[in-house]
Amino acid sequence: MSDNIKEPLFNLLHCVKRSLRQAIEVGDLGITPLHMRVLKIISLYNQKVTANDIVQKTLIDKAQLARLIKELIGLGYVSKLDNPHDKRSYYLGISGEGEQIVKQLRLAENRVNETMKMGLTDQEIADFVRLAKHMAQNLHDQD
Repeated sequence: MSDNIKEPLFNLLHCVKRSLRQAIEVGDLGITPLHMRVLKIISLYNQKVTANDIVQKTLIDKAQLARLIKELIGLGYVSKLDNPHDKRSYYLGISGEGEQIVKQLRLAENRVNETMKMGLTDQEIADFVRLAKHMAQNLHDQD
């Protein structure tokens, strides 16, 4: 048994990203999986999320997130809204077109998730989720 768990994990991540791209044909949308992740967060919080909130939830670098948001605004998927509680920040809202992409993404994620679980028992899935969370916590604790 190999002690290197990093390589199978990277392979899995690559396969998931590729499957998601194929499932929703993101090439036509002009966005990456990271764009999709940010769009989903904005959609989830229904115009009550700031860029700083997204940084806290995702640990995406602030400068990288600023570029992503600028690109999503340029594509017409996201808009900036005044934050009445803090004039230094703004809320992010999702456009109708952005919401349609999020719907496509959710359907694609469900298909990919079901494909990944094929041939696995409920216990194997629960074990994987538990182990992945534990590994992520181990890495988080190192920061």
